[in-house]
Amino acid sequence: MEKTATRVGLLTRIGFKRDRLRLLVWILVMAGLMIAVAVKFVDIYGTRSEIDAIMGTLKSPAIVAMFGAYTLKGPVTTAQVFANEMVVFMALMQVIMNLSLAVHATRDEEDHGLTELVRAHAVGPLAPLLAAISELTIVNLGLGLLYAVGLNLANMPGSTTTGDWLIGLGLAATGWLFGLMALVTAQLADHAASATGMAYTLFGLSYLARMLTDVQNPKFTWWSPLGWIEKMSPYQDPNWVPVLLMVLTGIILAGLAMGIARHRDIGAGAIATRPGRRTASAFLRGPLSLLWRRQRNVLIGWFFGVLILGISYGTVFNTIGDILKTNPTMQQVFGRAMVHSANHNLLVSFTALLAIVMAAVAIIPGLQLILKLYTDETRGWLEGLYALPVSRTRLLATYGGLGLVTSTLIFGSGLAGLVLTGNASLTHATDGITAFEFWQGFWSQLPTIWLFLALGILLIGWWPRGRSAVWLYLAYGFISQYMGNLLHLPKWAKQLTPFGWMKAVPTHNVDWAIFGLALAITVVLLLAGWWRYTRRDLHLR
Repeated sequence: MEKTATRVGLLTRIGFKRDRLRLLVWILVMAGLMIAVAVKFVDIYGTRSEIDAIMGTLKSPAIVAMFGAYTLKGPVTTAQVFANEMVVFMALMQVIMNLSLAVHATRDEEDHGLTELVRAHAVGPLAPLLAAISELTIVNLGLGLLYAVGLNLANMPGSTTTGDWLIGLGLAATGWLFGLMALVTAQLADHAASATGMAYTLFGLSYLARMLTDVQNPKFTWWSPLGWIEKMSPYQDPNWVPVLLMVLTGIILAGLAMGIARHRDIGAGAIATRPGRRTASAFLRGPLSLLWRRQRNVLIGWFFGVLILGISYGTVFNTIGDILKTNPTMQQVFGRAMVHSANHNLLVSFTALLAIVMAAVAIIPGLQLILKLYTDETRGWLEGLYALPVSRTRLLATYGGLGLVTSTLIFGSGLAGLVLTGNASLTHATDGITAFEFWQGFWSQLPTIWLFLALGILLIGWWPRGRSAVWLYLAYGFISQYMGNLLHLPKWAKQLTPFGWMKAVPTHNVDWAIFGLALAITVVLLLAGWWRYTRRDLHLR
């Protein structure tokens, strides 16, 4: 083992130096968000009346699907409300951070040939992988420490030192567990995109299992690794078993990753790639068909992944839109028509929130595709195309056009899966989402999707090295809408991104004036990005 791990410490230090900016942004955003929300909760849920006002919302199936099951008993404190709302959400953020770090530190380095250069020196065969494990461990422990100390300083009513540390270490263990899972997929796949896709697939399945079991029967949430953190009850009955379970599972995954790494070649994955064609397809005729050929598996995976996400959310429609389950006397008091109208309004509000979720998720693959233009440019993969009579305008239109179409179709698939499955699951069909409301929801989010993609094109032209800024902007826009009401964010804070420009649709009708304004801004951003991209120097390495 000593020879296997030779120079792990050195490679770990190099890894931190390589990822210093990435880690700094993640740590500032994650720790800052956790501490800021904890301080905010003292103001907005600091009294008994304020807590009582939010109880009905926390118990609703829609919020349970989003933030986890409500299991609090007895008098509820501010700290318990915080844990109920924030733990699952922060766990999702922690997992996303770890998946990106894990794949970047292993498979992405291998794809660039850097691992082969490192292995040519006096380092152990497993040293790069062990360095990645060490980096994930240190980062997550550091964040867990910041969470615990920050929560302790926030001093929320009802908080305890044990509960603060349980949340901090629980979130650290959750992220670490999924990071090690990503290291396993990095050994199985032969490319970073495939490893990322496999990791997010497993993460998505875990999230869906958590959501469905929380809504239907929280006892079964133990079957989802993402649901373990819900079982900690940090400020009511602290339970360290989930943390121990995460650590043990993580150790098993680390051993599995090392076992696979021992038996594969550098640059190859444990799962063999299917041999390609001997000759090019007849459809491989230009930049668009070439880009589609390279990215089709990833894009198809996104399409069906978001479709399944929509279908899964749709399965809880009947639980959300059934007021009679929570108050059987309502039909006797108000009559059947008014009860069905109330059910319908609940589903419309739920659909309006999920339309934003679907739009935010749909932006990701399209934006990745657009930003890939600069990545391919710097890696030299486009030099063969630049040498041909292919204009920069055509290349930009290829990446940008495919990105726009991809995000639009993926959003449509998720929203359609949500509405069709949801309506089919309802006991009373009249409670469901109408075709008009579906199309209102679809059209309302298109300008937002297109504007974010246009912003990506603008950055490719004017500031390609700062292209990561669009991800921060997207993250803020999503969080401000997803948690804005629970955090009592002011209206102006929600309207800093395109997500907040349009009123909730289909709860309200589409504001076509805002729709037109957003489209006009999109066109301006596209033209500005195109103008600069066709005139700036190429960044070739």
